[in-house]
Amino acid sequence: MKITILKENLSKGLNIIGRIVSTRGSLEVLSNILIKTEKGRVCLSATNLEVGINYMVGAKVESDGAITVPARLFSELINSLPGEKVTLELEGDTLRIKSDNYQSNIKGISADEFPLIPEIKTNKVCAIKSVVLKDAINLVVFAAATDDTRPVLAGVYIKIDGQKLTLATTDSYRLAEKIVDLGASAKTKKTELIIPAKTLLELGRILGELAEEETVNIYLSENQILFEANGLDFISRLIEGQFPNYKQIIPESSDTKSKVAKEEFLSAVKIASLFARENANSIKVSVKSKGEIIIDSQGSQIGDNKAKIRANVTGKDGEASFNGKYIIDALNAIREPEISLEISGKLNPGVINSTKDKGYIYIIMPLRN
Repeated sequence: MKITILKENLSKGLNIIGRIVSTRGSLEVLSNILIKTEKGRVCLSATNLEVGINYMVGAKVESDGAITVPARLFSELINSLPGEKVTLELEGDTLRIKSDNYQSNIKGISADEFPLIPEIKTNKVCAIKSVVLKDAINLVVFAAATDDTRPVLAGVYIKIDGQKLTLATTDSYRLAEKIVDLGASAKTKKTELIIPAKTLLELGRILGELAEEETVNIYLSENQILFEANGLDFISRLIEGQFPNYKQIIPESSDTKSKVAKEEFLSAVKIASLFARENANSIKVSVKSKGEIIIDSQGSQIGDNKAKIRANVTGKDGEASFNGKYIIDALNAIREPEISLEISGKLNPGVINSTKDKGYIYIIMPLRN
């Protein structure tokens, strides 16, 4: 194998696939990336046995071949080299890297030992713009459970039905749902599945490296899902099990509704959380019909805090206590400048969403102080 490739393009590809390289696997080859020539281009691959990535990079291919090399060493080397172009030449199981006046040799492992990343491009279920999918992932993924005690809660529920794509997560203390319109031309049959949230988080980060208008095609097999874009294949296993019937906890109405500037509300909640650390991060949110929201927090050992912010309020006065971190997570995910907060007393869930994004809803359970 002998190829010449632009350093910038190679570095981008290594950054994308390097996100899922295994660092603790029992198989040494899992900490390697696979470099192989394919149809006049270079294919970079990585897998941790739960997720697999193939990323195609343009290059001048003088001769074909394949090898795996340690991901971290190779990435750090390429990023450190000067010059615009890098030449990779394979001699046995040693990869020779040349750039300007630099030459390095890395001992690799045969490509035959690298796990096979399956091809599942047969059952296409839908297509979506990369920026739309990335934004939808970011709006829900943080609300999934962080442990695997109940695997389905550590996943993202996805439903594709007709012209709608739904993503939902819950850790039983909060719930996030985002519904995306796939467009009038979409005609998909009903499909339901669960993907590990950690996997979808990485996909969201990778999509941020792609052009916003790039189309992502989604394919499905019995136990795997493939997200395919121009030059990128991202394959994940699915989680088996039944996702909770979360629709039943979404309030149909509320006693108190308010609209408030997101950044002002976020700042007030962050400050309140500083005083709530010894009290399960509990902050009290009081919505006043006269047009303000009061945010209280206190700690018996450190003191207390109160903030007042202006709001557009409809309905009667209301108050409830919530975990401040859960509010902050939602506000950080919402991109629009104004949010809506709805509460219905101390014992009922609160609702946060964007005033402009009608396809998003975030439910947060109250704390009983």
